[in-house]
Amino acid sequence: MKPYLLLALLAGAAQAANTNASSTSLSATPHQQDLKNVRKEIDSLRKDLAQKQTVQKEAQSAIQESEQAITQTKQALATLEQRQSRSEQQLAELRGKIEQTRAKLAGTRQRVGQMLVRQYKNGRHDAMKLMLNADDPNQSARDLAYYQHIARAEQQLVQQLVAQQRQLETLSAQLEQELARLNNLSDRKSQEKSDLEKDKTQQVQQLNKVAGEIKQGQSKLTQLQEDEKHLANVIAQINREIQRRKAEAARKAAEARKAKLAAAREAARKENERRRKLAEQAKKQGKPVPEEAKKPVIVKEEPAQKVDEVADDSASGRAFASLQGRMKMPVAGQIGGAYGKPRKEGTTWKGVFIRAAAGQPVRSVADGTVVYADELRGFGKAVIIDHGGNYMTVYTNLSAIAKSSGGSVKAGETLGNTGSLDNGESGLYFEIRHLGRTLNPQAWTR
Repeated sequence: MKPYLLLALLAGAAQAANTNASSTSLSATPHQQDLKNVRKEIDSLRKDLAQKQTVQKEAQSAIQESEQAITQTKQALATLEQRQSRSEQQLAELRGKIEQTRAKLAGTRQRVGQMLVRQYKNGRHDAMKLMLNADDPNQSARDLAYYQHIARAEQQLVQQLVAQQRQLETLSAQLEQELARLNNLSDRKSQEKSDLEKDKTQQVQQLNKVAGEIKQGQSKLTQLQEDEKHLANVIAQINREIQRRKAEAARKAAEARKAKLAAAREAARKENERRRKLAEQAKKQGKPVPEEAKKPVIVKEEPAQKVDEVADDSASGRAFASLQGRMKMPVAGQIGGAYGKPRKEGTTWKGVFIRAAAGQPVRSVADGTVVYADELRGFGKAVIIDHGGNYMTVYTNLSAIAKSSGGSVKAGETLGNTGSLDNGESGLYFEIRHLGRTLNPQAWTR
């Protein structure tokens, strides 16, 4: 509801509350519809906020999961980078060894090739020359053996170097494949990290959006709750004024009825006195008594007020104060003793006595907690219910009690049955109290 509309409504209610009882009758119905609309909007907004808060929690959880996944991916990338670095270092070392082996192999092959060329050119003459030119044949034989040994060693070295080169090249190829695999895995992990960070950015944006909507919704909810409170106050103010006018009208009507009845009784007394004198005069004169003097004037008493609507579950779930002007009585019957009226004992009624046949079910007028359910001296069996908000209701003159102290009751639930007074009159005595002060139950009914 717009603030300025609410202010205008409050001003109108205040003006209406200050109007005297002779002015146009008040009605809280339009404001009750406004209150109903505000409460409906509050319920809708609360549901929407609950859904958004669920989305917010899901987004926060998703962001945490994304952060964990990003951290794990970073750790995996760091591990891959270490493995790549080691593999590249090993590959560089292997390539250095391959180059060294190739250089050794090339030198060895060159020496072996030179020896083979000389052997090819000279055939076996070199050996013969060594033997013929030598001064010592034994020395020549030894030199020849050394020569052959060197040739074989050089040839064997060539073979070893070739095998070593092949082995190193195989290891180099394996390392290159491993490095390529690591590079490919690192690229995929980098792409995965990029995708996770992108998802996290979107989730953060969504979270910020939802958080903003929740903040706006909570601000709106606060305003609506203020509107609800103000409307409830307006309605309560109007209802209090309505009840005040109703009570005032009832009081004036009762006074008018009382004055009318008193006037009728006085007129009847005077008329009966006139008729009595008329009869006496006729008797003294020896004349027949006139017919009108034979019959006294009888004033008819006002018929007792009936109670037709009995409390049911329609008031369940409602605050007791909201029932003012629409409450139903706990039992059907006739008002035998009205609030504030004099009693035979010389006191006045603090509640109402509803005449009803004994054994009739007595129902709770609203939700509440039973604070007393037992014999009450001077009142017979009694049940007292606390309805909250400092409101209590009292049910006495029961023949049986159906509830226990400390238990909760709902509107319309049976508390017990009507009983009989010492004078034989049956029914229920019912009170409403607020902060210990009695209220007129008839002013609370429809």
